Amino acid sequence: MACGGPGDPRGREQRGAVGAELNDAVGVEAARLTVEQAWAGPLPAPGVLEQYERVLPGAAERILRMAETVATGNIRVTERQAEAEIRTAQRGQLLAAALTLAAMTGAGAFFLLGNQVAGIALLSLPLLMLIRSFLMRS
Repeated sequence: MACGGPGDPRGREQRGAVGAELNDAVGVEAARLTVEQAWAGPLPAPGVLEQYERVLPGAAERILRMAETVATGNIRVTERQAEAEIRTAQRGQLLAAALTLAAMTGAGAFFLLGNQVAGIALLSLPLLMLIRSFLMRS
């Protein structure tokens, strides 16, 4: 059997050595190119959208409508959330005003009746609420 046949390990070694010498002589270099693309947003990249349209005519229009529907829904949710926060703030302000008015009325009544300690205690309640509101803003 001749040396270098398909099953002979010496033949593989010789072919490997010859291939390496040939690469060195010719100066062959191998390079690997990796391409990475990223796209962010409610719609696919324009090229991808075009491919969808090619595969399924009308798909691009449907995808655009779907993205518009999602955007409209998000806007409505944000608006409702803002309205709810405004109502909550208004309710809190009304409650604070009513509580302050009641405390000041009660303090005035206690002062008129000659009970200074109770009057001061009730008068300190609105003052503490005011101080707390300024501290919470900082």
